[in-house]
Amino acid sequence: MSWGRSLLATLTLTLLLGAGVTQAADKRALASEVMNVSGLTTQLGQTTRSINDSLKKAEESGKATPEQREIGAVMLEAFGTDTILASVGKRLADQLTDSELQAVLNWYKGNPGQKLIQLENQLADPENAKGLVEFAKQVEQNPIPEAQQSLYKKIDKATLTTDTTVDMQLNSRVAMVKAMNKTAKSDKKLSEAEIQEKVEAQRPQAMAFMQQINLIKFAYLYKDVSEEDVKAYLKFAESDAGKKYFKVRSKALDGAMQEGSSKVGEAMGSRIKE
Repeated sequence: MSWGRSLLATLTLTLLLGAGVTQAADKRALASEVMNVSGLTTQLGQTTRSINDSLKKAEESGKATPEQREIGAVMLEAFGTDTILASVGKRLADQLTDSELQAVLNWYKGNPGQKLIQLENQLADPENAKGLVEFAKQVEQNPIPEAQQSLYKKIDKATLTTDTTVDMQLNSRVAMVKAMNKTAKSDKKLSEAEIQEKVEAQRPQAMAFMQQINLIKFAYLYKDVSEEDVKAYLKFAESDAGKKYFKVRSKALDGAMQEGSSKVGEAMGSRIKE
């Protein structure tokens, strides 16, 4: 190969690699926009605020120990909004195509997408969540109509709302205990199989509980929303792009929470003396 051809080949490869990096960056930016518009960024931000509030209360009580402060710092890093979003965003960009991400983005930026997400974001605020508690009390006296229950259960199933919540709760617990076992100095340790079995035994009850909670939550969220708009959400969730998005998002959130739980478990385990 001549020097000229060699240079041309090198330049071509450089351009191709550069284009690939640019496309990857563009896709990550698209995934980030999806997380923002879909309300995920706002809702995850509440997790960080909750941890900060708990640490603040511990300090104000005057009972916070150095170890608690250290573990608190680990928790803020492990479950911080930026940490979780970076992990979830990468998986969304890696596993969804540009057209799938754009389809999801278009739905959330349109109507009724924006309307419904605004309601969910408002509910993420603990102050606004008080209304949900009062609504739940009313439901005991005036049950949700069967037709509405059927619709909300379909949304729960299509968006993997209950599945994601329970997976994050149980799998994070397993990850934390396993990590604690690795760093703990205590001889009283369960095997990984025992940990998995004990936690998984809680799944049926956790699923039933969360399904009921989410049924009430959906009824509260959509009480002033037209049936047409709610069905539009279900239609999106059951579309090809919607199905893939919710599946990838569910696994991404679960994975990110497991990673964070492992870090916290290691920090806690290393402080167990016996």
